[in-house]
Amino acid sequence: MIEMELDHETGKMRGVILAGPDEGKELDALTRPQCEVVYDLCRRDDPEGARLLEAYLDRRFAGWRPAGETQRDSWRSEARRRSGAMSQDEAYEVLGLQKGASREEVVRSHRSLMKKLHPDHGGTTDLAARVNEAKEVLMRRHP
Repeated sequence: MIEMELDHETGKMRGVILAGPDEGKELDALTRPQCEVVYDLCRRDDPEGARLLEAYLDRRFAGWRPAGETQRDSWRSEARRRSGAMSQDEAYEVLGLQKGASREEVVRSHRSLMKKLHPDHGGTTDLAARVNEAKEVLMRRHP
């Protein structure tokens, strides 16, 4: 339902709505309540999109989550719902690398992204988990 883009240089996220009542609108143009409506639709119809939108909302609207729901709770419940592991193609995309990148390139990209996306540096648990998963997937090809 949504398409998200991560600027690997700055860590900034932006997105566009691909389906639903707000189709074609950019997330940055929506208010918090409008974004929360899109999030509710994604939770129902597009769990992967909901997970990405959570990361976006955490960055844009700190404290938007309902009382008692933490990032970790949300991530764990989504992880249980996820079907299958990340593919190598997804891992290359997450790390912003070309297919066949060397072990050193994987490590360098991972380190660079974690400096920007780690929760201790203003990022989110969800994004950091995706970057870590991508590294793990690609490091399996490099013993």
